[in-house]
Amino acid sequence: MAVPARQTEYETIYILRPAIDEADKTKARERVEGIIEDAGGTTMRFDDWGRRRLSYRIRDAVEARYHEQGVYQYVRYLSTGDVPNEVERNLNILETVLKFMTVKIEADLIPADRLARSDEEE
Repeated sequence: MAVPARQTEYETIYILRPAIDEADKTKARERVEGIIEDAGGTTMRFDDWGRRRLSYRIRDAVEARYHEQGVYQYVRYLSTGDVPNEVERNLNILETVLKFMTVKIEADLIPADRLARSDEEE
């Protein structure tokens, strides 16, 4: 029996075009959560922060214009180390995504009872 890979906690924030409709917002969310779940990860939290003003204008390569606002979405998840790369690769493909960033949550910042453990360690 193979030992399950140790999972790490990550959070990804991505910014969608400001004029996005609900169907495209849902499509982006389902795509991200699908990648995480297909790889054996777990989505811990998802937040739609809504439309907000950006710190600086972001150029939209598809529409060839700049945006001053965007729709922020946040997802926190447990997964193996290759999943964040796949999430970012897919966000890069989606035309509705302006920017994205993934951060690994360091174990010393997580309360001990929330650390990800393999089945054999428990």
